[in-house]
Amino acid sequence: MNPKQTLALYLVIGLVIGFGIGFMTPSLMPPAQSTLVAEIQARGTIIVGTSSGWPPFEMYNSTTSEFYGFDIELCDLIADHLNVTVEWVDMDFDALVGACTSGTIDMIAAAMFVTPERADVLAHSVSYIRVNEIVVVSENSTLEIDSLEDLEGLDVGVQTGTAEDYEISDLIDEGTNILIHRYARPEILFADLDSGILDAVYVDEPVLALYSGLYSLRSIYTLSAPPTALFCRWENPDLLAAMNTVILNAYDDGSLDALVEKWFG
Repeated sequence: MNPKQTLALYLVIGLVIGFGIGFMTPSLMPPAQSTLVAEIQARGTIIVGTSSGWPPFEMYNSTTSEFYGFDIELCDLIADHLNVTVEWVDMDFDALVGACTSGTIDMIAAAMFVTPERADVLAHSVSYIRVNEIVVVSENSTLEIDSLEDLEGLDVGVQTGTAEDYEISDLIDEGTNILIHRYARPEILFADLDSGILDAVYVDEPVLALYSGLYSLRSIYTLSAPPTALFCRWENPDLLAAMNTVILNAYDDGSLDALVEKWFG
């Protein structure tokens, strides 16, 4: 059994026991293969990569120079558990995985879905929320669809490196003629939808709330998305254990429900 399979087995065991008794302790994890948590505690900060502009998960207030949102507060819980503070590194979404694997950041908190491709290179926490994916058009658009394949021949915007990007790309590879437009940041994505450059955008459902306040938009199609999780390196099971402990304890004591209510209503 390779290291990933071994770690995955321990996680399954931990989840079964953890949900039964309300938490998962680090003792359910295999012996730590690195000292990243010790390094984090020694430096006093945990370096977390994110991609702001994706409400209500991660946003940036340029007036106060502060990050805020659901993922931000979840990571504050992890930092408190480790007795450190969070050092945020804001970057384009498609750069996050590479930054984490290279060690530039300790972990990723960016409303990132769990996919086989990501799980092959990074370890993911237990899921902390699940959302839908939606196709959004301008309010005055007459477009209606019954499947993603119905977007054939249309200009469709996605954020680069997201699950939506991969799904539309797969359809194109299978022969569906969708004209995909990839954007590093969602602000420009929605601006181009409003200006008519795009016929539709494919995004996470919670994002619509903020941009509906800026533009006249409507959702025309909904799909259930994969689970959302935090990510770190496979080589750092000590950090993964800490992440899972905090999330499962937050499920148990109601603090995760409180965050969901605060940010999703």
